[in-house]
Amino acid sequence: MNSPLPAQTLNEARYYLKVTACDACGKGPWVLADSSPRPPTTGDVCIHATCQHCGRQHEFSFFCQAASVDHGLEGELINPTDQPSRIVDLAQWLSLFYMLIESASAGDDRAETRRVGYQAAQCLTEALHFYGDNELPDKSAFFTDHTRTIFREHPEKFARQHLRDMQTKLPALGNMANRVAEDGRPAGKRWWQFWKK
Repeated sequence: MNSPLPAQTLNEARYYLKVTACDACGKGPWVLADSSPRPPTTGDVCIHATCQHCGRQHEFSFFCQAASVDHGLEGELINPTDQPSRIVDLAQWLSLFYMLIESASAGDDRAETRRVGYQAAQCLTEALHFYGDNELPDKSAFFTDHTRTIFREHPEKFARQHLRDMQTKLPALGNMANRVAEDGRPAGKRWWQFWKK
């Protein structure tokens, strides 16, 4: 049996499923089964998933080092550390960033748009974790032949300053997190108004 994949959180494991190709059809993404665990979760976690393209079912095993923060079905926290992911590479985080930004820009519901925008901003932060002192990342930041080819053919897309320029166009991550948390609270009196009728 394979060792569990090292994920910081269950949410990071979910992002891994979004960018991992099915070994049967070469496509995907993997879709979570309804019985899959919900955050917060730490330790060994098994996730049952189905390939959206071919219908193949597979069980993925992860070791989650930290609990996700639950603001709804997806949870929000990806990685509470500054360490780069060991299961989702730099190019995959950028792919997720662009996908989520596009989804947020097409949304009509403001709270959902803010939530998806916050997820995108976190993916961009995860991509930046792969940079050391150099403007371009090391080749070890890419885990698959496909993403290594993308880097080799378009290194300019991975310039750290390019990513930082995109990040400066977004609100501060902490402000986004606070707003998403506010959106998730039930309507009604604020905590300081408990004494009012």
